[in-house]
Amino acid sequence: PPVGFGASRTMEPSLVNAAIDAGFYFLDTGRSYSRGKNEVMVGEVIASRRKDVVIQSKLRVRLQNQEDGSFASEDVKKTLDDMNASMDASLKALQTDYIDIMLIHGATDPKVIYHESVMGFFEAAKKEGKIRAYGFSSHTNQVELLRASNEKKFYEVIMVPYNHKGSYIHMNSGGYSEWDQPALEVQMDIAKKRGVGMIAMKTCSGGPCALGEKTEQSFENSLRWVLAQDKVHTMAVAMGNFEQIEENSRVLS
Repeated sequence: PPVGFGASRTMEPSLVNAAIDAGFYFLDTGRSYSRGKNEVMVGEVIASRRKDVVIQSKLRVRLQNQEDGSFASEDVKKTLDDMNASMDASLKALQTDYIDIMLIHGATDPKVIYHESVMGFFEAAKKEGKIRAYGFSSHTNQVELLRASNEKKFYEVIMVPYNHKGSYIHMNSGGYSEWDQPALEVQMDIAKKRGVGMIAMKTCSGGPCALGEKTEQSFENSLRWVLAQDKVHTMAVAMGNFEQIEENSRVLS
């Protein structure tokens, strides 16, 4: 669907069930949300309706450059061990044999996500049937990361912040972030035309939007603005109560 359900803001199973019933069958979670408990909650919901949903989760890649730009072999090994452990933990928590989309959580450095061992990990996981698609999310440096993706043509799904304001204030940390909107949109267009699955996040974090002079500002309009730009296939919209599900579901009709 054009709008998906971001599960990170709730630990209430009935809310996730209501979201699926309302048409939000793309569910976004991650291994680090609530220290793994968010995946457990989502897993309990989808256990009886796995075929009804598309599940996206995330894992961390903590590989660090050395001063000369290279990577220590022991650090690479530890990173891969951690990624494998995270993948298996996600599968267990979500009570599923496969995860539709697995993303690198919060990518920042192209050299890290394009390390041959990191790419090899995702290729192997897909071949083994643990995942169906792989990609990355990014909160910062997204223009450079998208540009690298369009050059290297490896990752299949990319999730980046995108809203009408071109910036956001994180509701949990209070941190401010902004980006070069025109430059980002150029790279988003290229990626989408290549067949990359494009997902927007932080769609409401720029505040309510007005569509036209006579239209009141609303978060519903913030979602409609994203859809009108035709840059993404769907959005991961965090919803924390039934009122937000009801408002956002109007975008689906």
